[in-house]
Amino acid sequence: MSASIDNEQFRNLLFSWPEKAILFLYDHYYDHLIRIADMHTHDRQTSEDVLQEVFADVWKKHRVLGQQRDQSIQSYLIKAVAYHSISLYKKKTRSAEREKEYFFGANIDPVDHPAEADMIVEENRTLIRLILGTFPPRERQCLLMQTEDELSVKEIAKRLGISKKAVERSLTSARKRLKRFGPGLR
Repeated sequence: MSASIDNEQFRNLLFSWPEKAILFLYDHYYDHLIRIADMHTHDRQTSEDVLQEVFADVWKKHRVLGQQRDQSIQSYLIKAVAYHSISLYKKKTRSAEREKEYFFGANIDPVDHPAEADMIVEENRTLIRLILGTFPPRERQCLLMQTEDELSVKEIAKRLGISKKAVERSLTSARKRLKRFGPGLR
């Protein structure tokens, strides 16, 4: 982030003309803040949502933030982006856990209910897609290439242009994440 901002002048601008202050923040800090959000969310769309929430909060709290003098605006933005990113990640994880409980809580035996067996299979696929949506992109990509495309580690590495060791690490990490969601997802 640029160190050329005068915190006192910016706070006065934020208090008096919040539109100009938020445009200034967007123009000067968006790229850096999006990278911080990406580190936490591993997803650009989610990171953009996080920044939108942060800028909306700055707009709502512009009077209070304009009067505070103890913390720099850069520090506030970094903490806000990190907090919103982590909160959104936790929310997505809790949602996936609720979906898992819903699907696996029913315990319907497909043998006893053959008419419902196809529905159960499709619900499980949907659940797995939801769970994979919480994974970092590289882990999700490697796992899907191995399970759906039935590619070897060497083939995945070649397609992605990364080392075999990186593919193995991603697959190991993805399998550990799957274990956390339940025994039927390995």
